Amino acid sequence: MTNTMDESDQHRLWLGAVAKDRDKNAFAQLFRHFAPRLLSHARRQLGNDALAQEMVQEAMTKVWLKAHLYHPDKGRVSTWVFTVARNVSYDMMRRAQARPEHPSAEDLYLEPAMDSEMEADQLDQPVLRQQLEQYCRHLPPKQLQVVTMIYFEDRSHQEVADALGVPLGTVKSRLRLALNRIRELLDEHH
Repeated sequence: MTNTMDESDQHRLWLGAVAKDRDKNAFAQLFRHFAPRLLSHARRQLGNDALAQEMVQEAMTKVWLKAHLYHPDKGRVSTWVFTVARNVSYDMMRRAQARPEHPSAEDLYLEPAMDSEMEADQLDQPVLRQQLEQYCRHLPPKQLQVVTMIYFEDRSHQEVADALGVPLGTVKSRLRLALNRIRELLDEHH
């Protein structure tokens, strides 16, 4: 016998630590294990990389917030996590049907488009993370508000849209414009 604890037992331990102690290290382990699997599944299901990434972010946020609702006697952690993700996916599809994206006039700038993968790559750079607060003071108030809510308050794009009472497309547009401005500032200083 090579290992007395199987993967399922490890998942239960991690999720239990999140539920009981809000253990960030245990959540990081869960995230590392489940996020790539959820992303792969969501890409196939939604057919859109940006939506798939958003779904994973929202699903894993719900796993963090609702870890205490998991009951080991009702199934495996993996089943519970994928059920959470499926429900998030359904919610996203319902919201998209109920509220089509219409950006406001102020957000219709002639800016180069930037795909979500590039945004994520840019934010993973240590320089940008360290200087983000410094550069944010150069942003217009509405862009600053979106950046603050997403990157400093760890809210999903949809949560920001709901909190501000604006379409999801407006949030994404403001974020794209803000990141473009921050990238310009970075280029000016390098």
